[in-house]
Amino acid sequence: MKISIPARSNVMRYSPPAAGADDYHMPRTPSHALLAACAALVLAMPPWVVAQPAGAPAAAPAANAPFVVGQMPLLVDAHGRLQAQVTLDGKGPLRFTLDTAASGFVLAQATADRLHLRAGAARAVVGGIGRGQPQSVQVQRLRTDLFDVEDAALALLPGVAGDGILGMAPFLHGRIEFDLANHRLLAGPSGPTPAGFAAIAGSLHHGLLVVPVRIDGVDAQALVDTGTPLTIGNPRLQAALGLLPGDARLSPGGIFTDAFGQPRNVEQATLGHLRLGEIAFSQPTLRFADMPVLRALGLDDGPALILGIGQLAQMGAIAIDFPRGQLQLRP
Repeated sequence: MKISIPARSNVMRYSPPAAGADDYHMPRTPSHALLAACAALVLAMPPWVVAQPAGAPAAAPAANAPFVVGQMPLLVDAHGRLQAQVTLDGKGPLRFTLDTAASGFVLAQATADRLHLRAGAARAVVGGIGRGQPQSVQVQRLRTDLFDVEDAALALLPGVAGDGILGMAPFLHGRIEFDLANHRLLAGPSGPTPAGFAAIAGSLHHGLLVVPVRIDGVDAQALVDTGTPLTIGNPRLQAALGLLPGDARLSPGGIFTDAFGQPRNVEQATLGHLRLGEIAFSQPTLRFADMPVLRALGLDDGPALILGIGQLAQMGAIAIDFPRGQLQLRP
């Protein structure tokens, strides 16, 4: 896979480092692929894509690595997911969800069928609450208004919202900003936190940003996920919050069905506050489910959660500086 900046965006053109150097490439063998997907009611959650085995240490982006520079329009679907226009071998435009909890690319099965794309090799998948081995497709060119990807591999999943998923591989060596107020995506180099933003120091787990949060006095680790409108806690977080079965604060949270059709009833609760550094979100609603992706990222030995765009979209802008391991929020 070759990622490049087209001349139309008036910035540099580059190829990513070799596979194995840092998580930049989609894996070529099923054992090196990790995705997760689930849906709540009719709200499909995206897959998480990790290009390393679960036990491998996360690689830090190289200080002198190339990065994407430029901007493009930011679209929002009916459930608040952030999306961008994409073409595959000139077909489109398609709407792909911009997912900070994915490093690679995913195509909805229905979109692949509509475009008459032939499925290829299968990839091992760990779902939000299940497992499977979906096939993948290979396209000569994946194009956005900001960057192009040549010889792109996209995993096929039937439960994807929209036409597909754009993971963070093209942005891992710089900073990406979702300007919600002005509906723009901006990409550029890593650097000091811009004026007006509050920075929350986190860490990269296989290229995915995890930040500390506090929920009603309970400390937890949160996977930053712009690909889902939901915030979902693991059973350890539920227990730490004292939300035992039968607690009056719990109510039915709907049915989660992952990309492989495996359903599970879940519960939800509206809590007091969720704090990210100096920023506090009042009365967040959390669902609770056992999420294999959190175990795969080494987060399930304590309270942990998926922090969805439904909470983060209360900000005017959301940014991730990958080399600095920071989540940056502007009210």
